[in-house]
Amino acid sequence: MRRSATAVLLAGLLAAGCGPAAGRAGSGGAATTAAGGSTAAGPAPGAWPNASASPVERVLRTGIRIGDDELLLSPSHSHIVDTAWFDIRTGRYHDLPEDENFRSALGGDRTLPFFEVRERPAPDGRLITYAFASTRVARATITQPGYPNTTLTLAPWGGNDPSTLFWAARPGRPLTADLPTDRRAVCTLYDAAGQVIARLVLAETQGVQKGG
Repeated sequence: MRRSATAVLLAGLLAAGCGPAAGRAGSGGAATTAAGGSTAAGPAPGAWPNASASPVERVLRTGIRIGDDELLLSPSHSHIVDTAWFDIRTGRYHDLPEDENFRSALGGDRTLPFFEVRERPAPDGRLITYAFASTRVARATITQPGYPNTTLTLAPWGGNDPSTLFWAARPGRPLTADLPTDRRAVCTLYDAAGQVIARLVLAETQGVQKGG
């Protein structure tokens, strides 16, 4: 199992046994239910396969699938989001090829309540996207010129943590594309009053080489 997890880079930024879904996204990426009970048929996920992960309360079934494999997210007590692929026919966890294709976008301004936005292309051309913010979020969207707007599915982090997870499978150009800023996708978070909390232009985080 390839573990996709990243430690918290921004300050402030589910019971053991891992239960069923807390939210679901439609195959096109738009939210179809709020956080609540699973509507998925077939076997339920068993214990989380990564023994070193420490889920807060539950595992989230995203409803995002590549073939029969569904993406699951597991937020932990250490502000790490662990991922796994779950075969909805057999009930088994396993790897999917090319998961190294997940790429990341981070806000350069540390006042943004974004932890990280991660994205990978699906074979059918959608972009599988997930992220979390270090605050309560009432709505999250991704917009990009030339593509339909996407409303992401939301779920609370769990416990007493105010952080919010959000995810979708959406149309658009990837954050790795060489695009001018005004043609890039933008992720926007809103509070319960409909006010903008923050916006993040999605561009791949570039590492800076240091030393010789």
